[in-house]
Amino acid sequence: MLVGAAGCGKTQIMNTLTESLGNIPGEKKIQITKMNPKSITGQQMYGVMNNVTSEWVPGIYSEIWKRCNDKWVLIYNLEISHS
Repeated sequence: MLVGAAGCGKTQIMNTLTESLGNIPGEKKIQITKMNPKSITGQQMYGVMNNVTSEWVPGIYSEIWKRCNDKWVLIYNLEISHS
């Protein structure tokens, strides 16, 4: 997870890591998909336990991880909010 103030280099770190992983021989090119985590709730993002059925309802990130198995790395690039 990349967290820090605006302009501290979070995006540059993410781009460098993405480029480096994409340069590994035999590996596929890395695809970046951006999301705004502030546009959804934490339960939508990570998942939640249904109190009525006691079943786990997966969130967006856990579904992406499951579908892509071990070929994806999720990197959160978040600016610190002082509100």
